Amino acid sequence: MDNAQFIQKAIRNIDNADHIKQLLETHPEAQQDINERDEHGDTLLHFASRVHNMDVMAALLEFGADPEAVNEHGRRPIHEVIDSFACVQFLVEKYHVDVNAMKRGDWTPVMIAALKGNLAIVKFLTEAGALLNRHTKDGRTALYLAVQEGHIELSKYLTDQYPAAITQATNSGRFPTQAAAALHNDHDAAMEISYYLLSHAIIPLPKLLGHRDNSGRNMLLDSAVSQNLPLLKFLLDQGADANDADSLGRNMIHHAAMMGHLNVLEMLNTLKGLNWNAPDAWDNWTPLMHAARQGHFDIVKYLMETIQVDPSSKDKQGRTAQTLASLWHHDAIAAYLSFASR
Repeated sequence: MDNAQFIQKAIRNIDNADHIKQLLETHPEAQQDINERDEHGDTLLHFASRVHNMDVMAALLEFGADPEAVNEHGRRPIHEVIDSFACVQFLVEKYHVDVNAMKRGDWTPVMIAALKGNLAIVKFLTEAGALLNRHTKDGRTALYLAVQEGHIELSKYLTDQYPAAITQATNSGRFPTQAAAALHNDHDAAMEISYYLLSHAIIPLPKLLGHRDNSGRNMLLDSAVSQNLPLLKFLLDQGADANDADSLGRNMIHHAAMMGHLNVLEMLNTLKGLNWNAPDAWDNWTPLMHAARQGHFDIVKYLMETIQVDPSSKDKQGRTAQTLASLWHHDAIAAYLSFASR
């Protein structure tokens, strides 16, 4: 049996430990090919690891398979088995594989497990020496990855193990606290994770609340965009500045108007000292202009009738909210603003 035949036959039977053992025992000459790679750099151990067949993995390793083999994607067997606690434990405890091995130069096993929300595997890897300060190429740590997916208990565990990651920014300047505030599909998780992160941070709360990413957004703006009203109120109660704006000069009112978040605007209307006619710094658009351009008729009516904003404000090109509504063919809004402005 030549090399190619051996590899192909082994792959076809990769989920059958008895067959793999028999194949290796009856073809000793093929054992030297056990670490041969296919066109993608995968070895037989990669294939066995991918299907989480520990019996086949054990057989291959017994006959000399390399537990640290790397394919073209930088994946080692430990990356392939990351969803299986038993397989991860087997590779780490029996073959002492590198728990900080990086896939494509950045993703370590604990990062993948954190993203997937596997608390048991994250705990095991951490206790086995996984470094929690490592980050992906875009700067996300295991904590950030757990937070962005809304994994509550996992986020708490990683916070306890390495609280410095709370203020470890991504390449775009974002903290895990902002990832928590931005969770739009699970406000309860966002609230619980945010509170835990804020209460365990190693820097003063005002500094953490005031932190801005590269776009100038902070935790407060993220919570407004995600429509998380309980978190928004909590942050304001903790001293967050309601007038904070991003690098384009857009505050919570601008963002809520732009995205059609009436509930956020209604909540903001309970606060004092907000300028509802404030132009942004990019093109001098007011919240009304943003709502008109996006076609949010309910927002336009709320701003006009409840807040009583000024519809005559003009942007850098001398255009009003009515003009913008017409330009983007929101005819009903344009007609409403024309009538309301008389």
